[in-house]
Amino acid sequence: MKKSAILLIIVSLIIQLGYSQNIRKNDSLKELLVTINPDSVVLKSKVYGELIWSYASTRIKLDSARMYTDAYKEFATKNNFEKGIALTNFYYGVINRFEGNYKEGIEHLDQFVDYARKNKDSSQICNGLFQISTIQSNMGNYSESLATNYQLLKIYQSKKDKSSVATHLQMIGNLLRKIGKTNEAIAVYHEAIEIEKELDDKMGLALNYASLGNTYGERKEYDQSEKYYSKALDFAKESNNLSGITYINENLGNLFFEKGEFKKALPYYLEVLNVRESRPSKGELATSLYTVGKTNVSLGQYEKAEEYLLKSLAIAKEIDSKPILLGVYDHLVKLNHKRNNFKEAFNYQSAHMVIIDSIKGKDRINQMLELNTKYETEKKDSELKLLKIEGEKIAQRNQLYLLLALSGLIIAALVGFFGYKNRQQTIKLAKQKKILELTLDDKNTLLKEVHHRVKNSFQIVSSLLYLQSENMVDKEAKIAIKEAENRVRSMVLVHQKLYNKEEIVGIDTKEYITDLVKDIFDSHQIQNKSISYELDIEPLILDVETTTPMGLILNELIINILKHAFKEVTDASKLNIHFSKVKDELILKVMDNGKGFEGEIENTSFGITLMKALSKKLKATLSYTSNYGQGTVVILNIKKFHLMS
Repeated sequence: MKKSAILLIIVSLIIQLGYSQNIRKNDSLKELLVTINPDSVVLKSKVYGELIWSYASTRIKLDSARMYTDAYKEFATKNNFEKGIALTNFYYGVINRFEGNYKEGIEHLDQFVDYARKNKDSSQICNGLFQISTIQSNMGNYSESLATNYQLLKIYQSKKDKSSVATHLQMIGNLLRKIGKTNEAIAVYHEAIEIEKELDDKMGLALNYASLGNTYGERKEYDQSEKYYSKALDFAKESNNLSGITYINENLGNLFFEKGEFKKALPYYLEVLNVRESRPSKGELATSLYTVGKTNVSLGQYEKAEEYLLKSLAIAKEIDSKPILLGVYDHLVKLNHKRNNFKEAFNYQSAHMVIIDSIKGKDRINQMLELNTKYETEKKDSELKLLKIEGEKIAQRNQLYLLLALSGLIIAALVGFFGYKNRQQTIKLAKQKKILELTLDDKNTLLKEVHHRVKNSFQIVSSLLYLQSENMVDKEAKIAIKEAENRVRSMVLVHQKLYNKEEIVGIDTKEYITDLVKDIFDSHQIQNKSISYELDIEPLILDVETTTPMGLILNELIINILKHAFKEVTDASKLNIHFSKVKDELILKVMDNGKGFEGEIENTSFGITLMKALSKKLKATLSYTSNYGQGTVVILNIKKFHLMS
């Protein structure tokens, strides 16, 4: 008994050794494993745990950590030590997380959390859930990770554990940012920073300031981003934390990449890669290989880019990391386009879309359709309930009139009774309203998913047309295919605008026409010199049925001008586009100062036939005026349209 107490004191002293004495600490713990009486199960278990964690936490000696975990499991099983067996599942989970073996890691951690819940051990529940949430995020399962972190936050707030509250606020902020909720993420980061200032947690401050830098960088607010990165780097250096410094260096690389300063970004990415090549984490290594590869694509270093991207692809497939796979496939598509290897580009594009579908779930459309049906049913039920409630109120009022002759006490009692009942009905109506709002959100999600699928289908058609045109020899056929591709791209833009909006209301005409014109000019360089253009667009919100045909007509008009309006483009060559609502009509006016023409327009071309057919759909008139040498004015008067707001 006395010997066990002395050994416990020795173990405690060894555990308190700092990181710089890690080797000495591990040697001492190994000696204790041999020295401790095998019957001292709890004490020996504690030494095993400290030794495993000492190796695992460095992320360098993971093979040693796994070896001692195997030995610990054998020892715990032999002695029927249930808690020890459970702890080995925790250690296996952490080791697999650091190695990038995410699926195996979650399997072990789930077993550990089940044990902790059975024994009502809240601290161990939190330890296991924290590791699970980190793996979920690494795998791209952000909604699952967010739910796990909110669960952890609630536990730590109830325990008044400020340090852990700050940690999970930062993780929640990171996840909110990944799903596009940047304003909410910024508020959460600042909440965490206030707690960390109170605790004087320099590394925590560094990580939260870096997260703010990431957020503002994603919002293109580069000055704010650089300001917070500078603060983050200062605190990381004060903490002398290599992992933190590496993380912030990676973010600085991301900032310069986002700004288009690729030469500045590359040294930061290479420095991070140099650190991660000596570490066992496959996920971090795959990310660094990807960032170096994509930067080389932007710098035109295609051979180097392909080398790094293919290495990243192999690791990302091995660990099944969908976020990394998406980025790698995207840049392999760009790389092969630039090298005119269109077949490979198409193959990588197809693989990219398969990953997108796997993330969102193959059954998502069916689920959303079921939700839509449920929404319509609940809406009708709610309307019937509202009518019933209104009828009850009328009956109650009539009853009240009949009882007016009764004594004041009875009247007061009745008023109180019906007042209470009305209050209950109001609460019920509020709940029903909340349900309707939630189902409406689900319906919007369905519509966004539909627009996303339509956009993807159009993009495949556009890619096929592009590949077809690249392999054609006949010039006229090639031009026809190119025009068809442009028409498809104008429709892609409509569905892309709807998919990217938080709420599906309609399409902003100013934003849509501006992007459409830019896209046409970028893809149609007929002569060496570009024609200048000027836009005067009234911002209106229109529905898809109006915007799609109008966009196709505008596409045809602009391409005709680029092809035929100017014999030779000069500094004076100009295109003007005006769009506005005048009384009960939409007016689209397209003007150029080109060579013009005399006489009537021939109706034989497909473009003219298409514009006339689309004009009929909009109940629109298409008129033009032109004089030889003085340019052309085309006016589209649209009578059939739907303003969304």
